Amino acid sequence: MMKPLFAVVLALTFVAGLAVSGVLAQAKGDAAAGKAVYEKECVKCHGATGAGDGPQGQKLKDKPSNWTAGGGGLKDMDDQKISDSIKKGGKAVGKAAAMPAYPKLSDAEVANVVAYVKTLQK
Repeated sequence: MMKPLFAVVLALTFVAGLAVSGVLAQAKGDAAAGKAVYEKECVKCHGATGAGDGPQGQKLKDKPSNWTAGGGGLKDMDDQKISDSIKKGGKAVGKAAAMPAYPKLSDAEVANVVAYVKTLQK
């Protein structure tokens, strides 16, 4: 009688563990929350729509790419690489050295910005 009960408890524990780990692994950013961070930190170079036409960006030698035209510089970047470019700066991921690092942003804020900028790709 104990063996079937133990097997059920073990199976439920295993399934619950998979569900929790899946939720953590699948945790994606909140694009709406990312928009607020983007508007505060990123819009000055990348522009309101992600077209790379922000006022500071236009002054740079290497202009920010236009994400609204075929994805621009984001098209070949996965979420991790986009996150790294935000946290560590463009040079850290082989992109423009003019892209500053934002190490003070939390992991959640970075995930939110990643989710938001991906909505700007066309």
